Amino acid sequence: MPRHPSEIHTSPMLPVAVAGVCMWLIGCSSQPRQGNAQSQPQAQPAQAQAAAQAQEKRYDLKGKVMGVDKARKQVSVAGEEIPGFMGAMTMSYPVKNEEFLERLAAGDQITAKVVASGTEYWLENIAVVDKPK
Repeated sequence: MPRHPSEIHTSPMLPVAVAGVCMWLIGCSSQPRQGNAQSQPQAQPAQAQAAAQAQEKRYDLKGKVMGVDKARKQVSVAGEEIPGFMGAMTMSYPVKNEEFLERLAAGDQITAKVVASGTEYWLENIAVVDKPK
């Protein structure tokens, strides 16, 4: 049978327990400390860079330079098949390091690394293995 509210006895520890739960909830919703906030922005670029590098794939390219476009920072290469990546074809590749473009001329036989990252691709480590005679 229900008791009258005036007859209900509560534990003297109940207010302490309620206060503890309130303090815990406030602590969980508070903002990070100043020290943590400053260290996060530095970590994010490093994490993003590591993630991008993990997604990059490199493939060996062998081919003949068909043309060099220094203004667009591109080289057109008639490349051999790259197993697991693409068939033999002639296509233009961006070159991020312009120094490579200075060394290339139409007719050069080259080796290079094709770097593929998401929807982007480019050449790096370009080496001339034979010049036309």
